[in-house]
Amino acid sequence: MVSNCQGLSSPEKQFPELVSKITAHLPVIIQLREKHLTAKALYELALKTISHMLGNRSLLCINERFDVALAAGADGVHFPENSCPLDKALAASPGMVAGKSTHSLKQALSAEADGADYLIFGPVFETPMKKRYGPPMGLDKLNEVCRSVSVPVYAIGGIIPQNTLQCLVHGAYGVAAMSVFYTADNLGRTLDNFRTVLER
Repeated sequence: MVSNCQGLSSPEKQFPELVSKITAHLPVIIQLREKHLTAKALYELALKTISHMLGNRSLLCINERFDVALAAGADGVHFPENSCPLDKALAASPGMVAGKSTHSLKQALSAEADGADYLIFGPVFETPMKKRYGPPMGLDKLNEVCRSVSVPVYAIGGIIPQNTLQCLVHGAYGVAAMSVFYTADNLGRTLDNFRTVLER
């Protein structure tokens, strides 16, 4: 599962607190992708986020900024679809976990060949946050990607606890979600529902 700061009015304060709650319930990959922040502010937020991560099974990945990830001691870097070449970035940051966002089978195969440790694929379901990528890919496309690569694939786009099992049945290693964490009336219950499905 993946989260980020989008949707928070005061990410520097709210995001680390949200991370504490999430990582106390589940092992997750937290993606920090505040593109509007300066490198210094992003570095400081990364340090604060790391200090709020509970348990030792969760990872922090910085979106695209492997320099900040290295400086802050983050676990890895997540690369958007149109980022710099993944293999070149990995050469400059050996040993870091590398993820890549993909929106087609071709992109997924290319990212795996370049050394991605995991992929995010979608949007699988309808979601306002991913409209720029066109209509939802659907579960069949998700299954095709999962069957075609050997690295873990996380489904993204309209993910809620109620459709998570469908993604897993169609080959996803896990799911990636954002808005559900900010709109949930009861975050603890939402996280417990995710955990119930993911631990089946």
